[in-house]
Amino acid sequence: MIDIMENNSVIIALLDLKLQDDDGSLKSVLNLPVEVLKRYCHLDQVADFANLTLFIYNTNNTASNTQLSDNTIPYSIKLLLLFLFVLVGFIGLIGNMLTVLVICKTTSLHSHTNYFLASLAISDLLLIIVGVPFDLFHLWRKDRPPAIAGYCALMSTSISLFTFASILTIVSLTAERFVAICYPFSHRAIFDKRRVIYLIYTIWALAFFPSLYIGLQFKRVVPDFCGYNRELNSQRGSCDYVTSQNIPFRYPFELTMVVTFVLPLIFIVYCYVRILATLNEMATATRVHVPIGSTNSTDSSHLSILYVHTKNFAPPKSQQAQRMVMKMLFTVTAVFFVCYLPYHIERLIVQYTKHQCDSSMFCLLLYPVTGLLQYISATLNPIFYNLMSTRFRTAFTQLLHQILPKHKRNYGSIARM
Repeated sequence: MIDIMENNSVIIALLDLKLQDDDGSLKSVLNLPVEVLKRYCHLDQVADFANLTLFIYNTNNTASNTQLSDNTIPYSIKLLLLFLFVLVGFIGLIGNMLTVLVICKTTSLHSHTNYFLASLAISDLLLIIVGVPFDLFHLWRKDRPPAIAGYCALMSTSISLFTFASILTIVSLTAERFVAICYPFSHRAIFDKRRVIYLIYTIWALAFFPSLYIGLQFKRVVPDFCGYNRELNSQRGSCDYVTSQNIPFRYPFELTMVVTFVLPLIFIVYCYVRILATLNEMATATRVHVPIGSTNSTDSSHLSILYVHTKNFAPPKSQQAQRMVMKMLFTVTAVFFVCYLPYHIERLIVQYTKHQCDSSMFCLLLYPVTGLLQYISATLNPIFYNLMSTRFRTAFTQLLHQILPKHKRNYGSIARM
């Protein structure tokens, strides 16, 4: 932010700056329209001038309650989004809570895979608890978030933490299944119960540090006419990434997409290809040996045996179980990446088409819709567990019977008397 009293020389330099207008003449920046100035935003002087004009405007309109943007989402669409956020959030909240309880209370579900699924359910649960209210505030009061110190940084750090923890959990779960199926003799040495639990703790610790770095970059900001998000230390502005022409690293969203989306996706696809190939080899190698004795000799020592190899038998139950688990994990992973892809695309669209997005209803709807997709991903996981796993479905049913109000069961006992 520019301090006018301490930067008189900068202001004088800005006032003396002359740029070429559309007609080819040189004019002072004060006499050029904003549309012309936008073409020179790559110059530090013009970027500073954009910051200065925003600072002056904010100083003169401190008490104003007018919105910073003329374009807003229609009220009817806001109501529809509100309903969808509440519905998805409620279902995801209940489903992930039950998932954690089921895994904790059911001894038969205490496996390496389910420990990772419990960690994934916790991250999804916390993402819904923190993210849904944050996005609803952004939807209805984008330019005036809650006046809480560090609100933007705290919310951004938390949402990034839960998202990164989910990604790392899915990657670790895929790696565990990869070793279990492709290298079964090494699995027990690498992934015992204690190491799996330590790995889950490590996942959350590793997810925290980049989340904290990203979160601290989010402030209450207002965009200037160059598209830079400026922190004005006022009650105005929305929670977003602080940007300027002087920041040392200008590609945070590209790096985030590569590290948290592209690289994990490549690794997971590689693991699944290897896993499916191994399962197919196991199925092909499964043979039933049917002995057929030859009676050409009465001497049993000369009995010849012919082994007939047949494929017309179902694979062993262990292989069927492996395939069912992999089908469930593949579905969870596919939905996760499909739902998160629009979020990364939205960040890139907003970054590279900033001026066009300021006046586009499409861009205004991108943020809430892509956020909703993230919560849909977190909500669908418990549903997949119940649809694809008989053990989960049985454990869920038993837990629900325990949670049901006792007076209903007592009423049934009295009725039988």
